[in-house]
Amino acid sequence: MSQLRDAFEAAEVAYDLGVIQQSTDKTALLTDRQREFIVEAVERGYYESPRQCTLTELAESFDVSKGAASGILHRAERRIIKRFLGKSPI
Repeated sequence: MSQLRDAFEAAEVAYDLGVIQQSTDKTALLTDRQREFIVEAVERGYYESPRQCTLTELAESFDVSKGAASGILHRAERRIIKRFLGKSPI
């Protein structure tokens, strides 16, 4: 990284380093629980239009409340969106 920085500065290239992450494994972005929910939601059509699965049905399949399911999905979606936008996912 320091060599890259030195090369950019020597060439007077403007840069902005947004994120340095240890793993390039995309599955490391989410917790195991978040990944389970997202995978199940996609497989059951929760993100389709019109939806093929409701949040209530998704929550029931994991034996959690609708509010808990919503929170898990929201946190997972936030991480995914922030990564997509090049922001820190946490």
